[in-house]
Amino acid sequence: MSVLISVDNVTKYYGTRKNPIKAVGPVSLNINQGSFTVILGRSGSGKSTLLNLLCGLDKVTSGELVVGSDKLNESNSKKLAKYRSKIGIIFQFYNLLPNLNTVENVMMGSWAGGKSTSYQKAVDLLTKFNLGHRFKADVKTLSGGEKQRVAICRALIGDPEILFCDEPTGALDTSSETQVKDILAELNKSGLTIVMVTHNPEFAGIADNIINMSDGEIIDKQ
Repeated sequence: MSVLISVDNVTKYYGTRKNPIKAVGPVSLNINQGSFTVILGRSGSGKSTLLNLLCGLDKVTSGELVVGSDKLNESNSKKLAKYRSKIGIIFQFYNLLPNLNTVENVMMGSWAGGKSTSYQKAVDLLTKFNLGHRFKADVKTLSGGEKQRVAICRALIGDPEILFCDEPTGALDTSSETQVKDILAELNKSGLTIVMVTHNPEFAGIADNIINMSDGEIIDKQ
């Protein structure tokens, strides 16, 4: 497999120049196309900050970060927005829009990236994840597991090159967590590159690569 993501001596600092606060770094790693990478660590370990850098939601302080043909450490806001239109992101708390119904929330994943998609494609995605019967439902009436499946559909509607997941099962019960884990495993088997941040070591069982972080640094790679 070829390298899709290259991270070379990347750091991220917050605060001021006089009082910098290190969040990440320096970290270096490569992620291959088609792989499933799990980044583990306790709260405050820097794993979510690293994911935000990989997603183009935040910019590195120093170092080189390349995803495919995109050199994120040199990209301006416009280029980062274009990059984000090529990836999918799943968050812990779904981030569904309450004024839109289920299928409209799914289609939002394409609209936000400046693309157009068909209503039927969104319905077909929901049906694939056993939500076809709820495609016009008020999202406030959905269970936690259903909301996360809608969020997965939203992330997939634009046919992303990479799926990034930030604690995607952190707010779910055990049954829903297992369901989402199975979905992600199947997506990866179909060839989708997945990078997941989690504190749950059970996901290590379906990963090709396991990265452990502490205090903003990588302490172990498997």
